Amino acid sequence: MRVNRPKLNLMIDVIGFVCAVFLIVTGFLLEYSLPPGSGRLGTEGFGEGPGGSYRPILLLWGWSRHEWGNLHYWIAVSLMAVLSLHLVLHWRWIVAMVKGKPTPVSGIRMAVGILGLASLLALALAPFLSSTERLSRGQVLEERQQSTPAK
Repeated sequence: MRVNRPKLNLMIDVIGFVCAVFLIVTGFLLEYSLPPGSGRLGTEGFGEGPGGSYRPILLLWGWSRHEWGNLHYWIAVSLMAVLSLHLVLHWRWIVAMVKGKPTPVSGIRMAVGILGLASLLALALAPFLSSTERLSRGQVLEERQQSTPAK
């Protein structure tokens, strides 16, 4: 079966655009409608202190901030998969653009491209190669208050 390449490209581009729109929408939703501190459905922190289980929580369409955050994450994963497929389908064009017509500075262009790709990969992998710290919430708040200039 022969795949109609233009229709496949269009379908992938439309899916990528839809994923990008939903990623932006859920990002704004998490930032402005359900900001950090808007509550969590889980039991963490709710049993502590007087009336802990009655602490208010913000929901949108029955979902908490953390459930919307999970959706946001999976939309981002989907967008990355679609963008990867887009790059695979356009690989010959990408190679042709990187190679370009041979000129005296072609080697510099290739070196800058490789350096850029290596830098991007290093930046993407850095959080996974870094160690985490375990601090109490009080310690973090205290450190942030000390480092924030007084107004």
